[in-house]
Amino acid sequence: MHLLAGVGAFVRDCGNMGCVCPYRLLPGGFLNYEPQIMIMKKLFALIAGFVMLLLMTSAFVDKRQEAVLGEKAPALVINSCDGEMSLESLEGNWVILSFWSAADAQSRMMQNDVAAYVRGISDPGKAHNLEIVSVNFDRSENLMKEIVRLDNLDENSQFHIEDADEAYALRQAYRMNEGLRTFVINPKGELVAADPTISDLQAIIG
Repeated sequence: MHLLAGVGAFVRDCGNMGCVCPYRLLPGGFLNYEPQIMIMKKLFALIAGFVMLLLMTSAFVDKRQEAVLGEKAPALVINSCDGEMSLESLEGNWVILSFWSAADAQSRMMQNDVAAYVRGISDPGKAHNLEIVSVNFDRSENLMKEIVRLDNLDENSQFHIEDADEAYALRQAYRMNEGLRTFVINPKGELVAADPTISDLQAIIG
């Protein structure tokens, strides 16, 4: 009797600690041996269910949020000292939307390429219908301003995102898991190009 009680306590303790124990307690204190193959099957079923849940969640997020060329650009609203700026309010114009930081050298270089493209526009009407929106992810706005000054960028087109959650949401929405990017948005608010060169900008916008 003492032996059964001891084994029962072991089984209960094993279950409480998350162990895979081949014994199960039945009503009345009897033990039932569960073959190892059955335990492994149950574990595989649990793992497979968890993986399917992750895949379904990922697919839902992708469909809802991610940027897709040819479709509407994900929503972007930025509050600054000058008021609120939103992509929706810029519809009717071409928009070059850039995300950049000092730590991402490629994205900083793209700021200079965009600036060079804008300076090269000779048609005043074309320049009037073009909006530049540069979103900075640096740790401080003062750092951004210093780089803007050093690189001779247009400070009026620069917007700083300091909130980490907001920056993360934008990275996910615009598929920027491997580096910050630049996008071209047409007057309908649709994404038509990603990471364009100056030649691409000239071909798309003129």
